[in-house]
Amino acid sequence: MDREEYPEAQRLLDRSVDVILERGVMNVSLSQLARAVGSNNRMLLYYFSSKDRLFTEAIRAAYDRYPRLHGLMPGLQKPGDMSVALKHGWRQLRHEENLPYITLFFEALAAAARDPDANHAHLEVLATHWPSHIRAAFSLRGYSTDEAATAAVELMALWRGLQFALISGTPAEVLDVAHDAAVDALFGGAPNATT
Repeated sequence: MDREEYPEAQRLLDRSVDVILERGVMNVSLSQLARAVGSNNRMLLYYFSSKDRLFTEAIRAAYDRYPRLHGLMPGLQKPGDMSVALKHGWRQLRHEENLPYITLFFEALAAAARDPDANHAHLEVLATHWPSHIRAAFSLRGYSTDEAATAAVELMALWRGLQFALISGTPAEVLDVAHDAAVDALFGGAPNATT
């Protein structure tokens, strides 16, 4: 639905984002969410058609609230040494202000992964946004299409693993050391590394 035409839908979405950032998605029913946002099930379904669609839109809208996350992909597109860009990018990603979203991301990913067929759209939103940007960043630095695709998978695996360690309580400083060593090992000999 067009949010400009239906300002109530935008209000409900904004309030839903507040609620899921605070409570998560796994233990919140549609009825609980409706009460928390000052509405009812019928109204939420009218505007969003399903709980899954509402939660998918709310997770996407939650991402928009974190400027360090927003700046991450454009930062990787800037010319310069890829290792330097990745090290800076990691520090933007793991910044403490992003922890509510990172926690929500992993919770939503786990919930959607339980039934991938039923949650295809949800998984697509969670899993496909960054890889294309990361592939492009590697391509800009001289990686072939196949090399860029492989490097993007490697980086996403590194970042997701370190994010999980972060929300599990590993100190950021420890993760920074591990990250930088992994980046140097994986991408230190990058084509056109100083472009």
